[in-house]
Amino acid sequence: MNAVAPPIPKAGTLLDWTLPIDGMTCASCVGRVERALQKLPGVTEATVNLATESASIQAEANVGLAALQAAVEKAGYAVGESSVSLAIDGMTCASCVSRVEKALMRVPGVVRAEVNLATESATVTAATRHIDEAALAAAVERAGYVARPHHPDAKAGTEITTRRASEWWPVALAAALSAPLILPMIGLLFGQHWTLPGWIQLALATPVQFWLGARFYRAAWKAV
Repeated sequence: MNAVAPPIPKAGTLLDWTLPIDGMTCASCVGRVERALQKLPGVTEATVNLATESASIQAEANVGLAALQAAVEKAGYAVGESSVSLAIDGMTCASCVSRVEKALMRVPGVVRAEVNLATESATVTAATRHIDEAALAAAVERAGYVARPHHPDAKAGTEITTRRASEWWPVALAAALSAPLILPMIGLLFGQHWTLPGWIQLALATPVQFWLGARFYRAAWKAV
């Protein structure tokens, strides 16, 4: 059951939500949750089903998930949540982390999204019994990155280590090509003039900028 809402609702639009409700035991509980939701400004209809432990709500576009959760909690119950972990490929900095988190938070029903650059993973919590991983992956891809199921086991750890090892050689090569450009700058501090001819500087800097450093330009373009 997913909380359903269009990403950019128009004014006056009525949205349909389906939320899991935890803690109900009888018809009296159903009545309390329904009354709590119906009292919420902007809610036009609220029906609670004890058998499926869910609430079907129709509300104006300005009524968000947080308001619905607060109403349920005020009645003494809770909106059910579930979490999923995703592996995120393509992140290079804190700005990437922020973009991925924002993209995940825009998926209907998502309550929290925490992205870790060090582990290249995201933990997503949604107000639903079953999280639509395909929708999360699509949101991440629209932001310019790649998401896939994350399983924190030994095999996954080995895959991360292998991938990081394979990513080390571009850093080492870039450092080697950049060293002849940096050393003359250091030499100037001691009165030494080791400046290389312009064509050699161009030959050294071009692969660093446009081949080894291309991923940073790609990430910047996707951000734009």
